Amino acid sequence: MILASQQKLQDVLKIWRYRLQLNKRSRALTTPLILIGTTLAISVIAITSYKIVREIILQQVQEKALLEVRQGADKIDQWLAIRSSEVKTIANTKTVRSLNWSEIEPYLQPEIKRINEFFVFGLTYPDGSFYTTEAGKSKQKNNDRDYIQKGFLGQVNISDPFIGRTTGLPAIAVASPIYQSNGIGVPKAVIFASLKVDRVTQVVNKLKYGKNSYAFALNSQGYAIAHPNPELISTAEKPAVSFLESPDPNLAAIARHMLNKELKIALIHIDGTSKYVAHVPLKQANWSIALVIPRQNIESQLESLNILASILGGLLVIATVIGWRQIHLSKQTQAQVILLSEQKNTLRHQAQELEQTLRELKQAQSQLIHTEKMSSLGQLVAGVAHEINNPVSFIYSNIAPANDYIEDLLKLLQLYQQYYPQPVPEIEDEAEAIDIDFLATDLPQLLASMKVGAERIKEIVLSLRNFSRLDEADMKAVNIHEGIDSTLMILESRFKATSNRPAIEVNKQYGDIPNINCYAGQLNQVFINILTNAIDAIEESFTINHLSLKEDKGQIRIHTEITSNKQVIIRIVDNGLGIPENIQQRLFDPFFTTKPVGKGTGLGLSISYQIVTEKHQGKLECISALGKGTEFAISIPLHQSK
Repeated sequence: MILASQQKLQDVLKIWRYRLQLNKRSRALTTPLILIGTTLAISVIAITSYKIVREIILQQVQEKALLEVRQGADKIDQWLAIRSSEVKTIANTKTVRSLNWSEIEPYLQPEIKRINEFFVFGLTYPDGSFYTTEAGKSKQKNNDRDYIQKGFLGQVNISDPFIGRTTGLPAIAVASPIYQSNGIGVPKAVIFASLKVDRVTQVVNKLKYGKNSYAFALNSQGYAIAHPNPELISTAEKPAVSFLESPDPNLAAIARHMLNKELKIALIHIDGTSKYVAHVPLKQANWSIALVIPRQNIESQLESLNILASILGGLLVIATVIGWRQIHLSKQTQAQVILLSEQKNTLRHQAQELEQTLRELKQAQSQLIHTEKMSSLGQLVAGVAHEINNPVSFIYSNIAPANDYIEDLLKLLQLYQQYYPQPVPEIEDEAEAIDIDFLATDLPQLLASMKVGAERIKEIVLSLRNFSRLDEADMKAVNIHEGIDSTLMILESRFKATSNRPAIEVNKQYGDIPNINCYAGQLNQVFINILTNAIDAIEESFTINHLSLKEDKGQIRIHTEITSNKQVIIRIVDNGLGIPENIQQRLFDPFFTTKPVGKGTGLGLSISYQIVTEKHQGKLECISALGKGTEFAISIPLHQSK
């Protein structure tokens, strides 16, 4: 009985020892599995984080390089847009519409000197014969030129570079159709003006992004129009190999992307090494600009990240080695578990800090790019205003001293006439020849006119600063009523009563209109032009009609509504003198004005008409009758077509 009980007790002890050994083995296996899993997880997180951070930083650096190219393209686009506008304006003048070269040529010669960008103007007739300000009538024909053909199709266009047939110089042509009346019918001729290619080359050659980087520009056929290697530059008369036919397939692929007007930056293998190529298409011409950047210039900014990744990788390797050593030291099993736990927590904390650093870095770089854009535009506007304002201030500040000096000289002349009434015959003859009395009367008036002109230019500079705003330069959805209210606030001082008239009442009748897609800054310019004319008309009515300051009053009514066909209507009505019918026909012509010299430029309504009709696909109409006031009706679509 006792032997049986002892045998059972031994069996129980064996079972308990066996289970204890299994638990120890299980714990021994669990610890390395945990370490292996932790190591793999941290490795995956570290590698993934490194790739994400590297991609973000690389993307930001690439965007900065692309921004550099975009700014260069914007400079060329702005220059070409101004030149196209000048040629289009000249094409719409009465003199050019006459198609009489004997009248047109004397008109164009001063325009060449005034604009100081074109070196030759020309006129092409439908049969291909043409005249130029450089050589007169040409014995050749130029209707084979692409820009002439587009001009006869009604397009204002810019050509690829070519060699002039009369000048023999490399040039870019800006061509515009000539109509008998305001863009109606078939073009009767095409006016063209030649620009030197040097301006484009200068901008392209200035594009740099670090050492050994260079830029080039391709035309619509893939030929180089600007390149550090002159042998690659092509014109229609001196063609070079098109980049599309380059033996380097990567370079040919880049040329295809550029001709497709793609905006991108990519890492490719050209010139025997891997380089980044950033390319941006132009808006005004069918060209594209590319900037070739050595890979090191872009990826050198990743060195800090690579060093950090190496340090973290080294720490991870060290932690793994230490972990395996601790596993094999049975006496320090518990210490090893604690150490691994602490290391895991430390790495988790470092990963969190790294993610936070990534978020802050991404936000900071986004703000930096935005700040650079705003700064570039602000510097451009400030620079233009400053360059205009300096010479004007010089002229304006010297008018008063000049006037004082002239008055002193005139007083001295009067004293000579008073005390020497009988001068010698030579002086008397010269005084009669120059009409000394008229000179003494007209010279102060001449200085006064110069002062008025200088003040007007200063006002134009101020308008440039007020209306050139980056956030109003792009088409976006805006509240049209806010733009009208802002314009009224700017003109608030002009609505106040003066000695010649009472205060002008403004009656706003706004409809329920949603936000509309438009160029807000340009529409504000339209509003301020029309409202200023309305104020002038009311003031003129009080002056001419001798209205009572107590009984009569000036009124401006602003009415907005939206029609069933999604057209937004803005009506600005005044109770001024009204406009005669013969003047209404010329109201939107450039430089046409009925205001006294020095008070109006004749461009306000012309620019307003272009903004409404061309930029917004709308209508600007004038409804007026003499003595019954004037209404300007602006109609624009609620949504602009792309």
